[in-house]
Amino acid sequence: MARLLSVSGSASASVLCVVVLCCLSACKNQPPPAAEATAAEPAPPPPVATAAAAAAPASAQPAAAPAAPAASKYSEAPFDVVIQPKGAYTAGQAGAVELVVSAKAPFHANDKYPYKFKLVEAPGVKYPNLVVDKEVKDAVKVEKMRATVSVALTPESAGKHTVSGKLFFSVCNDDQCLVEKRDLALEIDSK
Repeated sequence: MARLLSVSGSASASVLCVVVLCCLSACKNQPPPAAEATAAEPAPPPPVATAAAAAAPASAQPAAAPAAPAASKYSEAPFDVVIQPKGAYTAGQAGAVELVVSAKAPFHANDKYPYKFKLVEAPGVKYPNLVVDKEVKDAVKVEKMRATVSVALTPESAGKHTVSGKLFFSVCNDDQCLVEKRDLALEIDSK
């Protein structure tokens, strides 16, 4: 550096400018401090209760990001989402689970959105439809503040089984509609 400063005339100013520009451009490649990174990219909402080990990437994260675990319910400012049992389960007999999206004011359920639940196949449980949407008779019901998706299933054997998949849904207020998806999982116990 001392040698650079000893160069005379316009050459010294040119060399100094090149050194400064190189240093500044190197700074752009440095990751921001933790506080800036948090402000720039908000973390995906944490699940309220973790259910099964099924996982999928969070919606705002790149594909290489660690997967977020599926949950049996989520509670966020504009909505609550839950997957819940619908009655008792017996091996070899038809049953169902219910997914409920409850909008929180000023939001409401988006009756124009094609709600659907994409199931993950799992041992011990059979589904008549791996994608449950409005095409499945009486499966999707949308009201003003709530949408429900009923998922038919048949446990093949007694014991614990996991029902999991990705729910696609939407809630709106007067200014915007949020199009969301959440990974849900529920452990059922069949007799």
